[in-house]
Amino acid sequence: MRRTLLLVPALAITLLGSAKTAKAQWYGQPQWGYEQHEREEAWERRGYYDGARGADRDFENHRRPNVNNRDEYRDTDLPRWAAHEYREGFRRGYYERVRQIYNGGRWRHDDDDRRW
Repeated sequence: MRRTLLLVPALAITLLGSAKTAKAQWYGQPQWGYEQHEREEAWERRGYYDGARGADRDFENHRRPNVNNRDEYRDTDLPRWAAHEYREGFRRGYYERVRQIYNGGRWRHDDDDRRW
């Protein structure tokens, strides 16, 4: 009787431990954590505001609005994943600001709830 009382908890612990191991092996590790996602968003946000500033500079210098003419967009000294995020944000910010300038819209921050 005494052996049975000790075997039941030991068996339960063994089964629970193996179930967690099997689950970890089945689903695998996540591809990236929250830290990586936050870094990607930060680079995209920085690119967005740099793109908007680039569109303002192009307008002030009477240049045609083309994101490919901006050195900040073409030549980035960033790691590959950061350069991709930066360029996506840059392109979005640039063309959104161009639409605002040429359509008479006002500057809209990402934090605003209203669309202009």
